[in-house]
Amino acid sequence: MSKRHLSKYHQSRQKHSPGDKIDQLNLRFRTCRICCPQKETDDEQSRNCECRQPEHRHAIREPISSISWSMKLNTREEINAEHGQLKNDAQYVRLALDTPVDTVDKILRYAWNLDEPSFIVSIIGSTEYFSMNDQLETNLINGLIVLIQKSEAWLITNGYDTGITQLVGQAIQKFKLSNFNNEITAIGICKWGCIRNVEQITSNASYSNKRNKLKTRSPGEWDLELNHSHYLMLDDGTIRNYETKDYRTDLVTHVAKINNEHLFVSGYKQ
Repeated sequence: MSKRHLSKYHQSRQKHSPGDKIDQLNLRFRTCRICCPQKETDDEQSRNCECRQPEHRHAIREPISSISWSMKLNTREEINAEHGQLKNDAQYVRLALDTPVDTVDKILRYAWNLDEPSFIVSIIGSTEYFSMNDQLETNLINGLIVLIQKSEAWLITNGYDTGITQLVGQAIQKFKLSNFNNEITAIGICKWGCIRNVEQITSNASYSNKRNKLKTRSPGEWDLELNHSHYLMLDDGTIRNYETKDYRTDLVTHVAKINNEHLFVSGYKQ
């Protein structure tokens, strides 16, 4: 690309706000419309759909027991996907789990104006709690700092404040305290329906993870790790269902392949 065309490209990226650019992409999210009763014997559970939401929240409330729940069959796409800026200044967007990865790439590069990464690190781990000794924690933090200092990398996690991602968030926070002018691109790819108090977090209401950690979480529900810079909140119409299949891997692979000189590192697997 010539310098003149490159200059025009950067000008076009700056012309509109992130919200305007996301609106241009016509993103969708999903809601469950057809109730498919859970295969439970408990009376209370039987009132819920396999999406784990109550029967009364469905357009078709008459239970259909002859089918198995699926995103394509039981849900429908909804327009005007939520997006914006959280209290910690991070950008977020809610989007359907089957959103094409090239569309998500446009969110990252066009709407959020992220520069191409020199390499990508995807931190893979479960949402289970675990303990680490001080030395191992220090090594991980130092490794993360070295990684950030080397180049403008993208760090990708599941975005939840638990397990290995919680430790990464603490490392990012410590790094920011001593490196005010250096930004870290940390992208949390999580499930909209798994984030505790997600509607409060994404609204203008005040929110504190510390205060809400004192309250009991429902199974499959997690606090959002608030030291990330961006969040892709995937939505398949379910709640408290952590499964995203291979979406994160597919997205990271797609982004990395755009420039074959990129290095994709899948590390810190728990």
